[in-house]
Amino acid sequence: MKRFIISTAVFATALTLSAQSNLAAQAKQDLINSFTFGGCVITEANWTDNEAKDAKVDFAARSLRLHVAGKVLDYAYLVQFEYTGVAGTAKESGPHIVDAWIEWQKYPEFKVKLGQQKRAFTFENPYHPMDIGLGTYSQCVSFIGGYADIVGEQLSHGRDVGLAFSGELFPQDDHRLLHYHTGIYTGQGVNHSDRNKRKDYLAGLWVEPVKDLLVGAYGWNGDYVDNAGVTHDRKRWSAGMQYESDWSARAEYIGDKNADGWYALVGAPLTSQLKLYGRWDVYRSTKHWDSTKTNYGLALNYRPCKYVQLQANYTFTHARLELDKNYNTFDLQAYVKF
Repeated sequence: MKRFIISTAVFATALTLSAQSNLAAQAKQDLINSFTFGGCVITEANWTDNEAKDAKVDFAARSLRLHVAGKVLDYAYLVQFEYTGVAGTAKESGPHIVDAWIEWQKYPEFKVKLGQQKRAFTFENPYHPMDIGLGTYSQCVSFIGGYADIVGEQLSHGRDVGLAFSGELFPQDDHRLLHYHTGIYTGQGVNHSDRNKRKDYLAGLWVEPVKDLLVGAYGWNGDYVDNAGVTHDRKRWSAGMQYESDWSARAEYIGDKNADGWYALVGAPLTSQLKLYGRWDVYRSTKHWDSTKTNYGLALNYRPCKYVQLQANYTFTHARLELDKNYNTFDLQAYVKF
């Protein structure tokens, strides 16, 4: 009997060591096969007749991003760096980490992501700049969604550091019916540690009644502590829809106690490489009509392949609080993704 027990233990140990060896070999193979290096370069030229602007014509290297990504066993990872901003101005941000996360993706119904990542807020926030349709994010997403945030947070690209859970439930023939995304974040944006004991709680829930059509809502309860130690509450919500296929449609309302805004966007394919977008984009910095800034935008996107896009944007702006209340802007942008 003792010999049998010893033999069984030895056999079990051998199996365990073999399984660990196979797992290590698979992880190494995954690391090699899935590893990717890429990036994106965005340049632009614009003209405006806004009398408040010093330069009527301007050129900029808007953004340079570099990333490494891959998947090892059930764990995906992404590390992304960006250089953006204009040296010597208020927009300066320099080189910085944009993304740095690891996500457990074994089950589509329940994924766990830890690190610096997109916040679980609004449909438009997760879009890559190349895929928005126009040259910029909508005003309400920019000012209330964690980009050029109204609380004075540094440029964070809609991201924060935290722990997020997401999933897709109830499989249909070609899509899943219910989606959720929720997270706990520091509230301080990218590359900054927490400054108080409170955390930001964000969540989104949306349904997909037919393939590619999403309808849902998001909530955000948190705060931001500025450099002077002043705490700014962030209690926000949004509701909207998104359809993304050959045609595109997107509309959202975002509200905060101090400001709100909404937009509606439609993208129509003219050819397989050419797509025309139109957007109505409204933002109220004090939630009153006398603070309204409205952008009426048109954009022509030419994408000869998935790695290159040329974009021509026209925007008519009516801004009730600005010195020049009505002005036009023409903008050309070139994108290269690799």
